[in-house]
Amino acid sequence: MSKISSILIAGAVALAPLFAFADDRTPWDVPMAEQAKMKQQADANKSAFANMSPAERVAARKASDAKHLAYENMIEKITQNPGESRNMGINKSAAASKAGPTPPRGTINTPEGEKLLLTQKGQ
Repeated sequence: MSKISSILIAGAVALAPLFAFADDRTPWDVPMAEQAKMKQQADANKSAFANMSPAERVAARKASDAKHLAYENMIEKITQNPGESRNMGINKSAAASKAGPTPPRGTINTPEGEKLLLTQKGQ
């Protein structure tokens, strides 16, 4: 009897998430007019696809696949290795500041060196 009850309990625990998701009735916040407009556009797209020749369908699929692949690659690039694109403004600013005028060796922190820097900056 204990084997049967343990099997029933294990089955109930395994199926509990399915029952929780089955009852989810999330309301949709899109107004009815917008829903009708979206449905009309979807029907127009279906009829346009049905009226295409087989060669046009293949071309449309290839274009759609290329568009989706480009989108996926962009998302992967952003999420997988964000170091290249992150802080690009800071990196540009740092590069610009490194490229600024430098005084000749031996004149750092001297009045001559500061005058030279000011003249190189245009002040």
